[in-house]
Amino acid sequence: MLEESDVRKMVRLLAETVAVDVGHAAKKRYLMNGLCRLVDADSCVWALGCHINPGEPQVYVSFLHEGFEEERFTKLISAAEHPVMGKVVEPFFQELADTGQHLTWTREQIDPKGLAMRDGIRELWEDADIGSLVMSYYPLDQDSTSSVVFYRRLSQAAFSERDRRIIHIILGEVSWLHLTGWPNDRGASVPELSPRQRVVLNLLLEGMGRKQIAHQLEITENTVSGYIKEIYRHFSVNSHAQLVRRMLAADLKSEGAPPK
Repeated sequence: MLEESDVRKMVRLLAETVAVDVGHAAKKRYLMNGLCRLVDADSCVWALGCHINPGEPQVYVSFLHEGFEEERFTKLISAAEHPVMGKVVEPFFQELADTGQHLTWTREQIDPKGLAMRDGIRELWEDADIGSLVMSYYPLDQDSTSSVVFYRRLSQAAFSERDRRIIHIILGEVSWLHLTGWPNDRGASVPELSPRQRVVLNLLLEGMGRKQIAHQLEITENTVSGYIKEIYRHFSVNSHAQLVRRMLAADLKSEGAPPK
């Protein structure tokens, strides 16, 4: 059971999120930061999951994140894109596919055998300083989800059942916010890119240039340019600005208050 003080804080956060006079991206950030404080999370990411196929690597676009510096976020993306992660999260996504319901699990529930911390991938998570996490996925349709993940560093204690419940309850109460801010096709064409191209795409959407991406991924600028050329061709755009417009919905203050 949650403490009465927890319930009061949750109600206050939901009310403040509705009332804050900003666009959808800023509302999401407001809620993310409030939830991080409630469950003592170090960082979090809100993204569109657009390839929900149990057993295969999942595909994410349109990131909003809090608490990550540039280099650490790049390392998180690289770890999440590792091929082994498809098997690690398979039970979670199988449950999501079977039920079609909002699902929130801790790392221990997702990966009870510790597959993500075995040789070959453990180093990636350790390099990103990612320890405990909670994944909360809200289905939008058969192929896409609004996905929110909260993280703690390796030195921090694991998330508790109390933390998981708070995250699940609050994110279950903002269906109107899950539905806003995604590409019109909800990223339907993104899975056709290679894993490395998807990493570069995500870093481009973060606002990084060729030189930054090359440095973060430890590859040459020419290699990055080749990836970008293929990404532009894939989405039929000719510039970074066109790509951003294609992939990210506008955050307009004029959109008004969310539906009650």
